[in-house]
Amino acid sequence: MNRKKCRLLDTRVLSAADNMALDNIILEEISSGYSPTTFRFLQFRPAAALVGYNQDVSLEIRTDFCEAHKVDINRRITGGGAILFQESALGWEIFGAPGVPPFCGQYEGILNNICSIAARALSRLGIDARFRPRNDIEIEGRKISGTGGAFIPGAVMFQGTVLVENETELFLKALRVPVEKLKKREIESLMQRICFLNDIVRPSVCLADLKKCFVSEFSEALGMDLYSDNLTDREARRLENESSFYSSPDWVYSRSRPRFEGEPVRSIAQSPGGSIRTHLWLAPGGKRVRQALLTGDFFTIPQRLCFDLESSLVGSPVTRTALKEKVISFFDSCDGKISGIDPQEVAEVIAEAADRLNLLKLNFNLPEVNELFFINLCPQDLTGSKAKFLLLPYCSKNLDCVFRDVEGCSECGACEIGYFYTLARKYNLEPLTIQSFEHLMSTLDEKATQTDNIYIGSCCEAFYSKHRLEMEALPASGVLVNIDSTTCYDLGKGTDAYKGKFDNKTFLNVSLMEKIIRLVNGQTASM
Repeated sequence: MNRKKCRLLDTRVLSAADNMALDNIILEEISSGYSPTTFRFLQFRPAAALVGYNQDVSLEIRTDFCEAHKVDINRRITGGGAILFQESALGWEIFGAPGVPPFCGQYEGILNNICSIAARALSRLGIDARFRPRNDIEIEGRKISGTGGAFIPGAVMFQGTVLVENETELFLKALRVPVEKLKKREIESLMQRICFLNDIVRPSVCLADLKKCFVSEFSEALGMDLYSDNLTDREARRLENESSFYSSPDWVYSRSRPRFEGEPVRSIAQSPGGSIRTHLWLAPGGKRVRQALLTGDFFTIPQRLCFDLESSLVGSPVTRTALKEKVISFFDSCDGKISGIDPQEVAEVIAEAADRLNLLKLNFNLPEVNELFFINLCPQDLTGSKAKFLLLPYCSKNLDCVFRDVEGCSECGACEIGYFYTLARKYNLEPLTIQSFEHLMSTLDEKATQTDNIYIGSCCEAFYSKHRLEMEALPASGVLVNIDSTTCYDLGKGTDAYKGKFDNKTFLNVSLMEKIIRLVNGQTASM
């Protein structure tokens, strides 16, 4: 019986722009019928910080560090989160037509099959590698390979990386994402979340042997003969002509918020399928959507789904009902989806952006509205609420404060924490400093859930995004004000902050916190 053929490309070391261009070129050439089913190995020089197709570079990459240390910044054609592609890492990709192995069935089944094959390829080195949904390959619970896919009409690409040499510090300094993904009780440090091949396998693995493992496993599992070949003439010509576009701002920053458009109304939500950030720019008069942008670390099928959804929102009334109906109608009428995120969840996070506009009637401006986060509370319900507790982050205390590591404040006047203790009592609030994430959760559980009143607090957006679901799981409602400074997540110290050991000072947004306190408890202020 004749085995099917699959071209094996080893494009070796290329720039980020060349590698991203080739991904798109091969995918489109297969869609047009000019290129065969292809398995590709790829490497990067210099190292590259790569955001997912739907992500905003400014939110995921430490651009100043990358530019100073000659780390390329680029955008993948696949969804998912930001990654650092080290020079030592090995990338692998498989391209083909939908309905042809291994691209048969639904996305989740394709993902499971290909990741399982890749895990078995790594296991040929004498280690126990396994696929862990949503899209990771792990060794003893630690990630060694992330994966993702891209779908266009007539073609599919699936790709992954293998971490080879240990460069943990570079990961932390180049990316914002890894530290922000650390979950409660899951890990104590980045090294407990990811691993590197040459820390595990002895003697160290050479890339040639690693490639042989992948070729053998994919060949056997798919019943295909992988034959070595080069780019077609069409692919080579296109690479020469198109590479420059993939290093241009038009590509790299294509999902970033356009500065010239002014301030949008924003919302953010986290789900098991990824995070979604909504940005809605308003038409003159503020009643309808002029422009929409959806970003996040999610996967879309097909690739252009977000563009189509954004276009469908243009002209919609900026109300909860209208936006939810528009999103649900869009998904009902298209064949696409956001993997792991239900259309109702997408509709809800977009509707939450509209909810925020209710605050404009209360003398808040749009930048202020975007600095507020809500837990089990709708923005329009603020005026009918009363607050019982004022929760203040310990990291806003001075570094030499004797209360830095313990709850409380001497009200010495050396930092804004003391000022808010005084203000809290004036407005009949109980002030508390939150010393760690565990302290926050126990405080909410023991205090805030025992009253019908809400709490007012302060945290950074990264903290809110990461822990929102955990806070919403408790029957306590509150409003949080974004911290007005560089946070632990910006500095790559999210794990330290979780344990109450962040060694930098943050600064509260004093004017906005005062405004919220006066709005909510203004009628009960002490004279």
